Amino acid sequence: MVDHVAAGRSDPSGWLALAVDGPALDLPGLVTGTPIRVVPDVPSFVTLLEEARPRIVLLGTPPGGPAETEVVARERRRRSGLRVVQVSGPEAMEVRLEALRLGFDEAVPSSIAPGELAARLALLDERARSRPGRTLPVAAGFELDLFAHELRRDGRLIHLRPKEFDLLAVLASQPGRAWTRRQLLDRAWGHGHDGDPRTIDVHVRWLRSKLETEPAQPAHLVTVRGFGYRLDPPRR
Repeated sequence: MVDHVAAGRSDPSGWLALAVDGPALDLPGLVTGTPIRVVPDVPSFVTLLEEARPRIVLLGTPPGGPAETEVVARERRRRSGLRVVQVSGPEAMEVRLEALRLGFDEAVPSSIAPGELAARLALLDERARSRPGRTLPVAAGFELDLFAHELRRDGRLIHLRPKEFDLLAVLASQPGRAWTRRQLLDRAWGHGHDGDPRTIDVHVRWLRSKLETEPAQPAHLVTVRGFGYRLDPPRR
């Protein structure tokens, strides 16, 4: 069953496959408890890859080609929790090897039995979910992913400037610790940086506007009067 998907619809917790034939078409009937979207066209696939943030991505080539392989590999590098697999014709060994060189987790021939493909994807999913955690809670519903260099709220990406991320990572590394502006500047900007420590105040305001329900009365990124700032994340 091929799922024709309208652009912009998302299923952030499932699997995504690009395929017009082969074993991927059987996945929705073989895997229970996991939403699986199988789309036949490249534009819908790329839209969902970028917006839906699936856990598992299966790229069939064809209809995918070198451009789509690069897009998927780039997304794999960007998101530590993503796992990607390429499926190509039995004779396309070089295509599969190139996918592996680019960072795909697996590359298999289209002659693979649908049941084995489903089992391999489920194993990848299980391993990805059980990997040692490198996410830190920073506010209600917010997690900082140190591997992917991302801030997410309930699974949705929140844009941070590079130094916003660096500053938040320092604060989150020792929750409850009070830091002086100078200490934060040295950690996030680098020792020897001769900038004004008050730049920390500007970045804290930006962060509060994204993290706090009431930025004027912060519950997590709080001011320690006469000293600096600390981060009080919610308990896990």
